[in-house]
Amino acid sequence: MGKFEFNGDILRLSGAWDYRASKSKLKRLKSLKPSKIDLANLEHIDYSIAIFISKNLGEFELINSNDKFDKIFALVRDKGILGLAIYKPSKINSLEKIGKIIIDIRVNIINFCIFLGQFLFVLIAGIKEPFKIRFQELSNHIVSAGLGAVGIVGLTSFLIGIVLAYQGASMLNQFGASIYVVDIMGIMTLREVGPLIAAIVIAGRSASSFTAQIGVMKITEEIEAMKTMGFDPFKFVVMPRIVALIIAVPLVVFLANAISIFAQMIVCKLYLDFSFYEYLQRFKESVELRHFFVGMLKTPFFGAIIGLIGCMRGFEVSGSTSSVGELTTRSVVNAIFWIIALDALFSVIYTELDI
Repeated sequence: MGKFEFNGDILRLSGAWDYRASKSKLKRLKSLKPSKIDLANLEHIDYSIAIFISKNLGEFELINSNDKFDKIFALVRDKGILGLAIYKPSKINSLEKIGKIIIDIRVNIINFCIFLGQFLFVLIAGIKEPFKIRFQELSNHIVSAGLGAVGIVGLTSFLIGIVLAYQGASMLNQFGASIYVVDIMGIMTLREVGPLIAAIVIAGRSASSFTAQIGVMKITEEIEAMKTMGFDPFKFVVMPRIVALIIAVPLVVFLANAISIFAQMIVCKLYLDFSFYEYLQRFKESVELRHFFVGMLKTPFFGAIIGLIGCMRGFEVSGSTSSVGELTTRSVVNAIFWIIALDALFSVIYTELDI
Protein backbone atom coordinates (compact mmCIF):
# COMPACT_ATOMS: atom_id res chain seq x y z
CA MET A 1 0.00 0.00 0.00
CA GLY A 2 1.18 3.52 -0.77
CA LYS A 3 2.34 5.88 1.97
CA PHE A 4 3.39 9.52 2.00
CA GLU A 5 5.27 11.98 4.20
CA PHE A 6 5.12 15.76 3.97
CA ASN A 7 8.06 17.64 5.38
CA GLY A 8 8.30 21.33 4.72
CA ASP A 9 7.55 21.71 1.04
CA ILE A 10 8.68 18.20 -0.02
CA LEU A 11 6.17 15.39 -0.45
CA ARG A 12 7.71 11.90 -0.27
CA LEU A 13 5.77 9.04 -1.86
CA SER A 14 6.60 5.41 -1.05
CA GLY A 15 5.19 1.99 -1.79
CA ALA A 16 2.64 1.27 -4.51
CA TRP A 17 -0.02 3.83 -5.47
CA ASP A 18 -2.93 2.77 -7.64
CA TYR A 19 -6.71 3.16 -8.05
CA ARG A 20 -7.34 1.23 -4.82
CA ALA A 21 -6.00 4.05 -2.62
CA SER A 22 -8.47 4.94 0.14
CA LYS A 23 -10.60 8.09 -0.05
CA SER A 24 -9.28 9.34 3.29
CA LYS A 25 -5.69 9.07 2.08
CA LEU A 26 -6.48 10.89 -1.15
CA LYS A 27 -8.34 13.59 0.79
CA ARG A 28 -5.27 14.21 2.99
CA LEU A 29 -3.04 14.21 -0.08
CA LYS A 30 -5.29 16.72 -1.83
CA SER A 31 -4.87 19.25 1.00
CA LEU A 32 -1.08 19.44 0.46
CA LYS A 33 0.66 21.95 -1.80
CA PRO A 34 4.26 20.75 -2.19
CA SER A 35 6.85 22.40 -4.37
CA LYS A 36 8.72 19.13 -4.82
CA ILE A 37 7.68 15.47 -4.90
CA ASP A 38 10.33 12.90 -3.96
CA LEU A 39 9.88 9.56 -5.76
CA ALA A 40 12.98 7.80 -4.39
CA ASN A 41 10.97 5.16 -2.49
CA LEU A 42 8.06 4.92 -4.92
CA GLU A 43 7.63 1.38 -6.25
CA HIS A 44 4.62 1.82 -8.55
CA ILE A 45 2.11 4.46 -9.57
CA ASP A 46 -0.75 4.12 -12.04
CA TYR A 47 -2.20 6.78 -14.31
CA SER A 48 -5.27 7.46 -12.15
CA ILE A 49 -3.13 8.55 -9.18
CA ALA A 50 -0.76 10.49 -11.43
CA ILE A 51 -3.74 12.40 -12.87
CA PHE A 52 -5.10 13.02 -9.35
CA ILE A 53 -1.76 14.44 -8.18
CA SER A 54 -1.30 16.60 -11.27
CA LYS A 55 -4.83 18.04 -11.03
CA ASN A 56 -4.95 18.70 -7.27
CA LEU A 57 -1.44 19.42 -5.99
CA GLY A 58 -0.65 22.46 -8.14
CA GLU A 59 2.78 23.11 -9.63
CA PHE A 60 5.57 20.86 -8.39
CA GLU A 61 8.94 19.45 -9.39
CA LEU A 62 9.75 15.73 -9.45
CA ILE A 63 12.98 14.72 -7.71
CA ASN A 64 14.72 11.35 -7.44
CA SER A 65 12.50 10.12 -10.25
CA ASN A 66 13.28 7.67 -13.05
CA ASP A 67 12.48 7.44 -16.73
CA LYS A 68 9.30 5.41 -16.16
CA PHE A 69 7.75 7.87 -13.69
CA ASP A 70 8.87 10.86 -15.78
CA LYS A 71 6.98 9.48 -18.79
CA ILE A 72 3.81 8.86 -16.76
CA PHE A 73 3.73 12.40 -15.34
CA ALA A 74 4.71 13.91 -18.70
CA LEU A 75 1.74 12.20 -20.30
CA VAL A 76 -0.83 13.12 -17.63
CA ARG A 77 0.36 16.73 -17.50
CA ASP A 78 -0.77 17.13 -21.07
CA LYS A 79 -3.84 19.38 -20.98
CA GLY A 80 -5.81 17.08 -23.22
CA ILE A 81 -5.30 14.20 -20.82
CA LEU A 82 -5.99 16.24 -17.69
CA GLY A 83 -9.20 17.51 -19.22
CA LEU A 84 -10.59 13.99 -19.29
CA ALA A 85 -12.56 12.68 -16.33
CA ILE A 86 -11.30 9.47 -14.76
CA TYR A 87 -13.66 6.64 -15.60
CA LYS A 88 -15.51 5.37 -12.56
CA PRO A 89 -18.19 2.88 -13.45
CA SER A 90 -21.32 3.31 -11.38
CA LYS A 91 -22.01 -0.40 -11.42
CA ILE A 92 -19.68 -3.36 -11.75
CA ASN A 93 -21.08 -5.99 -14.08
CA SER A 94 -21.32 -9.62 -13.05
CA LEU A 95 -18.46 -10.77 -15.26
CA GLU A 96 -16.13 -8.21 -13.70
CA LYS A 97 -17.15 -9.32 -10.20
CA ILE A 98 -16.44 -12.94 -11.07
CA GLY A 99 -13.04 -11.96 -12.49
CA LYS A 100 -12.11 -10.03 -9.35
CA ILE A 101 -13.17 -12.94 -7.13
CA ILE A 102 -11.06 -15.37 -9.17
CA ILE A 103 -8.03 -13.06 -8.99
CA ASP A 104 -8.48 -12.62 -5.21
CA ILE A 105 -8.71 -16.39 -4.73
CA ARG A 106 -5.55 -16.90 -6.79
CA VAL A 107 -3.64 -14.24 -4.83
CA ASN A 108 -4.81 -15.66 -1.48
CA ILE A 109 -3.76 -19.20 -2.44
CA ILE A 110 -0.31 -18.00 -3.54
CA ASN A 111 0.15 -15.96 -0.34
CA PHE A 112 -0.97 -18.89 1.79
CA CYS A 113 1.46 -21.27 0.04
CA ILE A 114 4.31 -18.80 0.60
CA PHE A 115 3.36 -18.41 4.25
CA LEU A 116 3.09 -22.19 4.68
CA GLY A 117 6.52 -22.62 3.10
CA GLN A 118 8.04 -20.12 5.53
CA PHE A 119 6.43 -21.93 8.44
CA LEU A 120 7.74 -25.33 7.35
CA PHE A 121 11.22 -23.89 6.83
CA VAL A 122 11.31 -22.34 10.32
CA LEU A 123 9.75 -25.49 11.83
CA ILE A 124 12.41 -27.77 10.33
CA ALA A 125 15.12 -25.37 11.51
CA GLY A 126 13.61 -25.44 15.00
CA ILE A 127 13.57 -29.25 15.04
CA LYS A 128 17.25 -29.29 14.07
CA GLU A 129 18.09 -26.78 16.82
CA PRO A 130 15.55 -27.43 19.61
CA PHE A 131 17.54 -25.45 22.18
CA LYS A 132 16.57 -22.27 20.31
CA ILE A 133 12.83 -22.90 20.70
CA ARG A 134 11.15 -20.37 23.01
CA PHE A 135 9.40 -22.87 25.28
CA GLN A 136 8.09 -20.28 27.74
CA GLU A 137 6.36 -18.30 25.00
CA LEU A 138 5.10 -21.55 23.47
CA SER A 139 3.56 -22.65 26.77
CA ASN A 140 1.94 -19.23 27.25
CA HIS A 141 0.23 -19.49 23.86
CA ILE A 142 -0.89 -23.06 24.59
CA VAL A 143 -2.63 -21.82 27.72
CA SER A 144 -4.15 -18.67 26.19
CA ALA A 145 -5.08 -19.88 22.71
CA GLY A 146 -5.91 -23.50 23.45
CA LEU A 147 -6.70 -24.25 27.06
CA GLY A 148 -8.31 -20.85 27.49
CA ALA A 149 -11.00 -22.05 25.08
CA VAL A 150 -11.90 -25.13 27.16
CA GLY A 151 -14.83 -23.39 28.87
CA ILE A 152 -16.69 -22.25 25.77
CA VAL A 153 -15.79 -25.43 23.85
CA GLY A 154 -17.02 -27.57 26.75
CA LEU A 155 -20.31 -25.70 26.98
CA THR A 156 -20.85 -25.90 23.21
CA SER A 157 -20.02 -29.62 23.12
CA PHE A 158 -22.34 -30.30 26.05
CA LEU A 159 -25.28 -28.61 24.33
CA ILE A 160 -24.52 -30.26 20.98
CA GLY A 161 -24.34 -33.64 22.73
CA ILE A 162 -27.76 -33.09 24.29
CA VAL A 163 -29.27 -32.10 20.94
CA LEU A 164 -27.76 -35.06 19.08
CA ALA A 165 -28.82 -37.61 21.68
CA TYR A 166 -32.33 -36.21 22.06
CA GLN A 167 -33.03 -35.96 18.33
CA GLY A 168 -31.44 -39.33 17.63
CA ALA A 169 -33.37 -41.05 20.42
CA SER A 170 -36.66 -39.48 19.28
CA MET A 171 -36.26 -40.78 15.72
CA LEU A 172 -34.93 -44.23 16.61
CA ASN A 173 -37.57 -44.72 19.30
CA GLN A 174 -40.24 -44.67 16.57
CA PHE A 175 -38.74 -47.87 15.14
CA GLY A 176 -38.07 -49.54 18.48
CA ALA A 177 -34.32 -49.15 17.97
CA SER A 178 -33.52 -46.58 20.61
CA ILE A 179 -30.58 -48.64 21.85
CA TYR A 180 -28.72 -47.75 18.64
CA VAL A 181 -28.52 -44.12 19.70
CA VAL A 182 -25.37 -45.08 21.60
CA ASP A 183 -23.75 -46.58 18.49
CA ILE A 184 -24.70 -43.84 16.03
CA MET A 185 -24.16 -40.79 18.20
CA GLY A 186 -21.01 -42.17 19.77
CA ILE A 187 -19.35 -42.78 16.41
CA MET A 188 -20.60 -39.47 15.01
CA THR A 189 -19.24 -37.57 18.01
CA LEU A 190 -15.80 -39.15 17.94
CA ARG A 191 -15.31 -39.00 14.17
CA GLU A 192 -16.95 -35.75 13.12
CA VAL A 193 -18.99 -33.62 15.50
CA GLY A 194 -16.57 -33.34 18.42
CA PRO A 195 -13.46 -32.35 16.44
CA LEU A 196 -15.39 -30.10 14.05
CA ILE A 197 -17.32 -28.13 16.69
CA ALA A 198 -14.25 -27.67 18.88
CA ALA A 199 -12.10 -26.52 15.95
CA ILE A 200 -14.73 -24.02 14.76
CA VAL A 201 -15.03 -22.49 18.23
CA ILE A 202 -11.25 -22.25 18.57
CA ALA A 203 -11.06 -20.70 15.09
CA GLY A 204 -13.51 -17.99 16.07
CA ARG A 205 -11.57 -17.33 19.26
CA SER A 206 -7.90 -17.76 18.34
CA ALA A 207 -7.74 -16.83 14.65
CA SER A 208 -9.29 -13.45 15.40
CA SER A 209 -6.98 -12.99 18.38
CA PHE A 210 -3.84 -13.73 16.36
CA THR A 211 -4.85 -11.41 13.53
CA ALA A 212 -5.66 -8.55 15.89
CA GLN A 213 -2.47 -8.98 17.95
CA ILE A 214 -0.13 -9.11 14.94
CA GLY A 215 -2.10 -6.35 13.18
CA VAL A 216 -1.64 -4.00 16.12
CA MET A 217 2.06 -4.91 16.22
CA LYS A 218 2.32 -3.85 12.58
CA ILE A 219 0.47 -0.59 13.12
CA THR A 220 2.66 0.30 16.12
CA GLU A 221 5.72 -0.73 14.07
CA GLU A 222 6.80 -3.40 16.55
CA ILE A 223 7.37 -5.81 13.65
CA GLU A 224 9.70 -3.31 11.94
CA ALA A 225 11.49 -2.73 15.24
CA MET A 226 12.12 -6.47 15.60
CA LYS A 227 13.59 -6.60 12.09
CA THR A 228 15.80 -3.60 12.88
CA MET A 229 17.15 -5.35 15.99
CA GLY A 230 17.91 -8.48 13.99
CA PHE A 231 15.02 -10.66 15.22
CA ASP A 232 13.03 -12.75 12.76
CA PRO A 233 9.32 -11.88 13.31
CA PHE A 234 8.28 -15.20 11.83
CA LYS A 235 10.33 -17.14 14.37
CA PHE A 236 9.38 -15.01 17.38
CA VAL A 237 5.76 -14.08 16.54
CA VAL A 238 4.30 -16.67 14.18
CA MET A 239 6.02 -19.93 15.09
CA PRO A 240 4.99 -20.13 18.80
CA ARG A 241 1.34 -19.39 17.98
CA ILE A 242 0.98 -22.05 15.27
CA VAL A 243 2.85 -24.76 17.18
CA ALA A 244 0.81 -23.95 20.29
CA LEU A 245 -2.44 -24.59 18.43
CA ILE A 246 -1.08 -27.80 16.89
CA ILE A 247 -0.46 -29.04 20.44
CA ALA A 248 -3.51 -27.55 22.15
CA VAL A 249 -6.31 -28.36 19.68
CA PRO A 250 -6.05 -32.18 20.13
CA LEU A 251 -6.21 -31.73 23.92
CA VAL A 252 -9.27 -29.49 23.68
CA VAL A 253 -10.97 -31.88 21.24
CA PHE A 254 -10.36 -34.80 23.61
CA LEU A 255 -12.14 -32.91 26.40
CA ALA A 256 -14.91 -31.85 23.99
CA ASN A 257 -15.53 -35.50 23.04
CA ALA A 258 -15.71 -36.55 26.68
CA ILE A 259 -18.13 -33.74 27.58
CA SER A 260 -20.36 -34.42 24.56
CA ILE A 261 -20.57 -38.14 25.39
CA PHE A 262 -21.37 -37.28 29.01
CA ALA A 263 -24.24 -35.07 27.81
CA GLN A 264 -25.54 -37.97 25.70
CA MET A 265 -25.39 -40.23 28.76
CA ILE A 266 -27.57 -37.78 30.68
CA VAL A 267 -30.19 -37.67 27.88
CA CYS A 268 -30.24 -41.47 27.60
CA LYS A 269 -30.68 -41.71 31.37
CA LEU A 270 -33.59 -39.25 31.48
CA TYR A 271 -35.29 -40.04 28.16
CA LEU A 272 -34.57 -43.74 27.55
CA ASP A 273 -33.97 -44.85 31.13
CA PHE A 274 -30.45 -46.14 30.35
CA SER A 275 -28.19 -46.13 33.37
CA PHE A 276 -24.71 -44.73 33.00
CA TYR A 277 -23.29 -48.24 33.38
CA GLU A 278 -25.51 -49.61 30.60
CA TYR A 279 -24.58 -46.73 28.32
CA LEU A 280 -20.85 -47.23 28.89
CA GLN A 281 -21.16 -50.99 28.47
CA ARG A 282 -22.98 -50.54 25.14
CA PHE A 283 -20.51 -47.84 24.09
CA LYS A 284 -17.58 -50.17 24.83
CA GLU A 285 -19.13 -53.01 22.82
CA SER A 286 -20.30 -51.09 19.74
CA VAL A 287 -17.90 -48.15 19.29
CA GLU A 288 -14.45 -49.23 18.21
CA LEU A 289 -11.34 -47.42 19.39
CA ARG A 290 -10.37 -46.64 15.79
CA HIS A 291 -13.20 -44.09 15.57
CA PHE A 292 -11.52 -42.10 18.32
CA PHE A 293 -8.15 -42.10 16.54
CA VAL A 294 -9.76 -41.24 13.20
CA GLY A 295 -11.24 -38.09 14.73
CA MET A 296 -8.10 -37.15 16.64
CA LEU A 297 -5.86 -37.52 13.58
CA LYS A 298 -7.49 -34.46 12.01
CA THR A 299 -7.07 -32.14 14.97
CA PRO A 300 -3.38 -31.12 14.53
CA PHE A 301 -4.20 -30.10 10.95
CA PHE A 302 -7.13 -28.03 12.24
CA GLY A 303 -4.80 -26.29 14.70
CA ALA A 304 -2.22 -25.61 11.99
CA ILE A 305 -4.75 -24.11 9.55
CA ILE A 306 -6.23 -21.86 12.27
CA GLY A 307 -2.80 -20.58 13.28
CA LEU A 308 -1.56 -20.10 9.72
CA ILE A 309 -4.60 -18.12 8.58
CA GLY A 310 -4.79 -16.02 11.75
CA CYS A 311 -1.11 -15.04 11.55
CA MET A 312 -1.09 -14.53 7.78
CA ARG A 313 -4.03 -12.13 7.93
CA GLY A 314 -2.31 -10.27 10.76
CA PHE A 315 0.71 -9.56 8.56
CA GLU A 316 -1.61 -8.24 5.84
CA VAL A 317 -2.84 -5.40 8.07
CA SER A 318 -1.95 -1.99 6.63
CA GLY A 319 -1.44 1.29 8.44
CA SER A 320 -5.12 1.94 9.19
CA THR A 321 -7.00 0.61 12.19
CA SER A 322 -10.01 -0.22 10.00
CA SER A 323 -7.96 -2.90 8.26
CA VAL A 324 -7.51 -4.67 11.61
CA GLY A 325 -11.25 -5.20 11.95
CA GLU A 326 -11.67 -6.15 8.29
CA LEU A 327 -8.86 -8.71 8.29
CA THR A 328 -9.86 -10.09 11.70
CA THR A 329 -13.31 -10.86 10.31
CA ARG A 330 -11.79 -12.32 7.16
CA SER A 331 -9.41 -14.55 9.14
CA VAL A 332 -12.28 -16.08 11.13
CA VAL A 333 -14.34 -16.72 8.00
CA ASN A 334 -11.35 -18.21 6.17
CA ALA A 335 -10.35 -20.40 9.11
CA ILE A 336 -13.86 -21.84 9.53
CA PHE A 337 -14.16 -22.46 5.79
CA TRP A 338 -10.84 -24.31 5.60
CA ILE A 339 -11.63 -26.36 8.70
CA ILE A 340 -14.85 -27.58 7.06
CA ALA A 341 -13.01 -28.16 3.75
CA LEU A 342 -10.27 -30.15 5.53
CA ASP A 343 -12.88 -32.18 7.37
CA ALA A 344 -14.60 -33.02 4.08
CA LEU A 345 -11.25 -34.00 2.56
CA PHE A 346 -10.47 -36.32 5.48
CA SER A 347 -13.94 -37.86 5.22
CA VAL A 348 -13.37 -38.66 1.55
CA ILE A 349 -9.93 -40.14 2.31
CA TYR A 350 -11.27 -42.27 5.18
CA THR A 351 -14.13 -43.50 3.00
CA GLU A 352 -11.81 -44.44 0.14
CA LEU A 353 -9.44 -46.23 2.55
CA ASP A 354 -12.41 -47.87 4.30
CA ILE A 355 -11.32 -46.63 7.71
